[in-house]
Amino acid sequence: MDFRRGISNLTIQRQEAIVNGCAQGRTLLELGKQFNISESGISKLLQIWIDQGGVPKVPKSGRPRSTSRFFDRNVLRLSRVNPRLTAVDIARELCDPQNPLFVLSVVGFKQLD
Repeated sequence: MDFRRGISNLTIQRQEAIVNGCAQGRTLLELGKQFNISESGISKLLQIWIDQGGVPKVPKSGRPRSTSRFFDRNVLRLSRVNPRLTAVDIARELCDPQNPLFVLSVVGFKQLD
């Protein structure tokens, strides 16, 4: 049987359904088969649910973006136009003060594709 690892992909509704199923007397094996999660995953979910009074969805901390999505889009566009460009060439072209795209982006204009 194919089990997912962990409980990170469960929605709040599925988590509540698992807790309600356990409250109704269903076994961990039955709940695991129904929701395609291992017994240990169900057990961990129930333990966290008891300890924290529920499992809220909180955004995961991570590294902040260093580039904007517009800059990423321009990098992708340049790499598709000329696949032989190196990262240094792409950076040089996008960050070159003589490049009209760079001048317009500094002023605040966005390129329309």
